[in-house]
Amino acid sequence: MERIWWIVVDAPWRAVPAAGLALIGLVQVGRGLWFGAAGSPGLLRQGHDAIAWIRCFQVAVFGLALVAIAAAWVWRQPWLLAVALGVFGEEMFETSRILTALKQSPRRSPPVRGRRRESAAAGG
Repeated sequence: MERIWWIVVDAPWRAVPAAGLALIGLVQVGRGLWFGAAGSPGLLRQGHDAIAWIRCFQVAVFGLALVAIAAAWVWRQPWLLAVALGVFGEEMFETSRILTALKQSPRRSPPVRGRRRESAAAGG
């Protein structure tokens, strides 16, 4: 067990895989914020599609969690690892519930302009 601890946590070369993990995390943050997920634009370029917005948010949070995990690994800070995993888990749980609610809610068609005036004129 002590050997595994040394290999994973105390090794002097831990910065190399942690840097790779942080790079993957930064790519995911960029994907979530700008490039998007599942063919939709990212958070910063998103319109009114709530489902695509939540999915991009999940990707960005995943990337931030990877960056925080890499920082916790390099700096050997277990509290930072716990915070990163806790925030990641809570956000994934919360946004998954939101996605479920959005997918199960009936779709509303966009309001048609002028319909209200026509119905008011016909009735009155």
